[in-house]
Amino acid sequence: MKIIGHRGAAGMALENTLESIRSAIKAGVDAVEVDVRLTQDHHLVLSHDKHIGRVSPNSTVVHETLLEELRGLKLHNGKRIATLQEALKAVGTTPLIIDAKDSGWAQPLARILHTHQSRSISVISFNHDELESFSALCPHVDTYALEHTSPLDVVHGAYERRFTGIDINFWTLNPLTYYLARRHNLKVIVYTVNHVWIARFLKFLYPHISITTNNPDRLGFLSDIKKRERAIKRASTNRSQSRRSRTASVPKNRT
Repeated sequence: MKIIGHRGAAGMALENTLESIRSAIKAGVDAVEVDVRLTQDHHLVLSHDKHIGRVSPNSTVVHETLLEELRGLKLHNGKRIATLQEALKAVGTTPLIIDAKDSGWAQPLARILHTHQSRSISVISFNHDELESFSALCPHVDTYALEHTSPLDVVHGAYERRFTGIDINFWTLNPLTYYLARRHNLKVIVYTVNHVWIARFLKFLYPHISITTNNPDRLGFLSDIKKRERAIKRASTNRSQSRRSRTASVPKNRT
């Protein structure tokens, strides 16, 4: 199982901000997810909703506003709305998952990601037609079909469109969906899990899924990748201590 920070880490800092991304990375996530939308002048900025009222005192609509004007508005944390390029810089080597909203983003996003081909980046979207167009432009980038209510339909659609996987509401995941996704070599991400007991239950039933959470600081211990890293670190520490112990026990030659 992998743990993905939702909107950066929405339970730890203001969502879809650079601070939220840094909080997720500090919590030890396996990947960071952010939402992007196009401005009026076709720049990609971090925003989940059509307007920025969730994160700002101002309810300006993103696609009706120029980037420069948006950047002049303060968010609740006193910062400015972040661009995708800033998010890419902030995540560093941590894998990034981009939730692309609405339509018209395939070409602008492809232009940006063509300069980041060595990075671990995935794109997810509810707009499967736009996602398919993007996949044709950037076949090196993993793509996931988002779905809220129809898990079996999205498995079939993702397989037909040759996406990497599916990203579905965790309440809709069931054994048949999991079986069919695995059979078709589709990876499975579920959203949004914020309780430890639910995450444990999902991991027991579906061990190969990835979980998106607002609270990676609470669920990070369930990450298989982090468990392996901790085991390797412990083994290395034990070997070092054992070597020091053996060295200390060897009597020094007397002259």
